[in-house]
Amino acid sequence: MHALARGLPLQLPAGAVSAAGVLASRVAALLACAGVEARPPAAGAGAWSLALAEPPDLAALYAAADGIALPDGTLILPRGDVARATAWLAEERSLDWARDLLVIGEREDLVIVLDLDVAGARAGGGVLEAPTDGLASFQRVARSVVGYLERRLGVAGAEAAAPEVRAREAAARRDVPALVEALAEEMYPGAERQVAHAALTLGGLLSERGDEAALDAFARSVEARIAAAPRGAAGPERLAAWRACEIAAREAGAEAIAAACAARASGRG
Repeated sequence: MHALARGLPLQLPAGAVSAAGVLASRVAALLACAGVEARPPAAGAGAWSLALAEPPDLAALYAAADGIALPDGTLILPRGDVARATAWLAEERSLDWARDLLVIGEREDLVIVLDLDVAGARAGGGVLEAPTDGLASFQRVARSVVGYLERRLGVAGAEAAAPEVRAREAAARRDVPALVEALAEEMYPGAERQVAHAALTLGGLLSERGDEAALDAFARSVEARIAAAPRGAAGPERLAAWRACEIAAREAGAEAIAAACAARASGRG
């Protein structure tokens, strides 16, 4: 007979217990931050009404608070409002969203969306932000809801941001190892321009060192720009992208790498 049927304690795998405990601790730390307002969870109210499985981190958050507000204006909806808000927005704006994109909150003129990426077609999904006047234009900012809130609150030891964010921040710092690490991860659809800029920056930094790996970084930048180009514009975009790489290499004082970029721009490389 099953342990629950006999009224005995259910024995969970140690890994599951520790993972659940870590999530609960992270949520508790969030709710303890100054200025955070939490709506107490009510027994039997606000059940998860979607056919899709509720992510563990979101379940941990809702177990402790049925909707929260941060000092910066970020709002996370109560659990029972997620399905209604998603359906209303999709109908109101005639959105052709995948069924595993869920509206979970808002901030100023942004809608906060959770992509469950059930089919594994969108780089693992995560937390997205979309402007209210451009709801088809997503920017992934975090891998999980708890991680998103940790970063909004500046919690020490917060979960790492999505690779798109880390690549942008690393490019601004001119941090080669961090750029390499971020660009090695799968990027969310629509982030091609961000990838192109980050890879171009990496190529320039490697060029300063005389590192021929710069050409690989430049090729990644070109590839990303072509992917973002309008239909029929791939040729001119490729040329412009390689010219940008040539300029970056030349500004870095790497004439040989600049020449290689020029050759690729002309189709000789």
